[in-house]
Amino acid sequence: MIPRYRDEEIKNIWSTDNKLNTWLTVEIAHIESLNSMITDKTITQEETDEIKKHAKVNKERWLEIEKETKHDFQAFVQMLEESIPSNAGRWIHYGLTSSDVLDTTNIILCKKSLSVIAKRVACLISSLEKKTKSSEAKSRILSRTHGKAAEIQTYRDVFKRWLDQVRRSYDLIVFTNSRISWGKMSGPSGNYTTTNTVCEKVALNSLGLNPIRSSQIISRDIFLDYFYCILKLMISLEKIAMDIRLYSIEEVNEMNEGFTESQKGSSSMPHKKNPISTENICGLSRLYKSYFQTAVDNCYSFWERDISHSSSERIIFKDGAHIAAFTAQRLQNVIDNLVLNTEVALENCVKKENKLASQSTLNDLIKSGLSRKESHDISQLKSN
Repeated sequence: MIPRYRDEEIKNIWSTDNKLNTWLTVEIAHIESLNSMITDKTITQEETDEIKKHAKVNKERWLEIEKETKHDFQAFVQMLEESIPSNAGRWIHYGLTSSDVLDTTNIILCKKSLSVIAKRVACLISSLEKKTKSSEAKSRILSRTHGKAAEIQTYRDVFKRWLDQVRRSYDLIVFTNSRISWGKMSGPSGNYTTTNTVCEKVALNSLGLNPIRSSQIISRDIFLDYFYCILKLMISLEKIAMDIRLYSIEEVNEMNEGFTESQKGSSSMPHKKNPISTENICGLSRLYKSYFQTAVDNCYSFWERDISHSSSERIIFKDGAHIAAFTAQRLQNVIDNLVLNTEVALENCVKKENKLASQSTLNDLIKSGLSRKESHDISQLKSN
């Protein structure tokens, strides 16, 4: 993600250093599972200890080897084996294929990302709750359907709807984080040709994961859950941001983003106070929707696997997390500093009171005994 929209915690999760260290963690879990087997033990305790003691990530060496192999994970395995002074290094990656480690690692990083995103959304929820309980929230404001005045409500009604939608997004993020606790260590094509289901379960359980039936890769519909819960959040944030943008239109002007003393709205029109943060959120939401479509397309691969998903996933996994965390925090800042123009909103209500009385007139005429059609026709004429 470009620095402008980067979240530092997400950056650390998806950094190359953390990725390589997580690869190592997964490989060590597999080594320990090989050693734990009561029957068909392939590796001794001494060899296990030797690997755990000496296996180290050397990023520079990894990059050197990758230039030769043109395969980032084979370069990683070779780099690890070189770090072991004895022949015990031969057991690293035994019976596995690259996707065993790559997909399991991606699940781990996705789960950590969702934890960060959930924190950002929880802060947004707190800000919305405070805004809902504020004294200004009791003030009247028009409700609009189809862009036209419909009824009179309060700011609190608006905030509560926003709050409920964000809460639903938060609940789905938390649920998804608990649900996508999957991994695989089933080897080439997922057929357990060298490894076995017991070994896989032991290794994955040590990582807080559970095995899932797979081909050579974890089916991308599993990862789609990760992308969908972020999509639902982005739709919620976009809805709120768009509402604020509409409320800040010059002729409406019922609420505005906060504007700091030295902030500038335009390079050529000094009077302008543009809703730049909410516009920014809407733009990033558009970008994320394209990521989600890519995630959908990635769900298909040839037979047991291909790597058509790999290139795009290097971008959408981490950048999607950045967008979600960044926009949630940005919207929280908007809510904390939101300016409610209650007097303007009240004036707008007063201007429309006669038209809005049509509903009461309709109901009174129905109560008097007139048909609904007659009542509707009369009420419509009176309101024009």
